[in-house]
Amino acid sequence: MSEIVMSDKYPQFCNEIAKMGHTVIFSDTIKIFHTPEQKHPDMQLLAIRDNLFMLNECIGLKGKLNSLGKKIICCDKAAEKCYPENILLNCLYLNNTLYGKINKIDKTVLDYCNKNHIRTVNVNQGYTRCSTLVINQKAVITADKSIEKSLKKDGVEVLLVFPGNIVIDGFDYGFIGGAGAQIDNTTIFFGNIEKHPEYHRIKKFCLKNNSDINILCPNMPLTDIGGIVRI
Repeated sequence: MSEIVMSDKYPQFCNEIAKMGHTVIFSDTIKIFHTPEQKHPDMQLLAIRDNLFMLNECIGLKGKLNSLGKKIICCDKAAEKCYPENILLNCLYLNNTLYGKINKIDKTVLDYCNKNHIRTVNVNQGYTRCSTLVINQKAVITADKSIEKSLKKDGVEVLLVFPGNIVIDGFDYGFIGGAGAQIDNTTIFFGNIEKHPEYHRIKKFCLKNNSDINILCPNMPLTDIGGIVRI
């Protein structure tokens, strides 16, 4: 199986991922962030090819991943509390293209993309990765129209859903990318996606793109936990 970085805020989700045979590595607590975002791995790590870009503030996580022999590149800047200075690594790498709010992505990431012939595409939504649930390299789900527009232009099939109906403590609602993940041709949802008003569209889209659905902890509401980072 594989190693997966995820938040330990909801141990029941971690336990379910571990039952699937994966090694769960807990993300750090970044105290400078707003409380709902402090443990979100999609704020702390970005995987591109064989590299893991990491916030400088992730001291504990860096030690864990170094012990596993992972190649880590630390950010050039320090993260700050408020948007958009907190989104240094919150971008989407898909099909050799990096999507995000380009002027806020950390310099180490942009330099790497430039040197390795990876396209960069600017989108208005700074929480690009939080906002995007990747089903496969040619199909994603998002509630953000700027992401939809950019990905469609690049030939990616996009299911646009309405925002909301996803729990995140401290904010009005969470993002679909933080409430799900793609693992081995299965779309994992953290909580009961069946109660989402667009569940049938989401299910149909997943099945059309050869992805089964696995609902973790169906007794819980669909919850934005910051997704996972598979390393």
